[in-house]
Amino acid sequence: MPVVALICLCGALLAPSKEAVAKPSAKPADAQELLVEKERRRLEELFIWKMSEELKLPVEQETQFAKLMRSLNREKSKANLAVSNALDEISRAQALSDPSKSRAAVEKALKNYEKAWLAYGKIPLNEVRRMRQFLGSERLGRYLVAKSAMAEKLMALSAREASEATATPMPAGAATPQP
Repeated sequence: MPVVALICLCGALLAPSKEAVAKPSAKPADAQELLVEKERRRLEELFIWKMSEELKLPVEQETQFAKLMRSLNREKSKANLAVSNALDEISRAQALSDPSKSRAAVEKALKNYEKAWLAYGKIPLNEVRRMRQFLGSERLGRYLVAKSAMAEKLMALSAREASEATATPMPAGAATPQP
């Protein structure tokens, strides 16, 4: 998988939820959103700690690294939100009853959607540039390789959990298969 795709994936996994960005001071409406946000923060902190360890950052750099990572994650979250809002705008435009207004609104919404994706696409490049300034080229290389490995592990774990969640439960009393 290309490094840029993995960087985007990690960013999407670690970025705050749409609700958290839209209303940063508001608490999530239900327990599920609260759990998702708590887990996102836990993963973000775990990622920062793991990368700090992997890069062997001195204590004084760890704090700066954490601030930089959180800042990048906020940017990713805002970009995700912009893409999502643009898609919602397209949906609303298609629902207009007047066909001429709908066409114009869809065109405008599509332009906003393209702009949102262009901004989103710049994020991994911005991340590499900012990380290179902070870490230097050698550590940046280690960061990218470690981040890629972590993303692959997360994807494998996620796929396994999804597979287990959709697996058909065995009927009661059925024999458990032996390895």
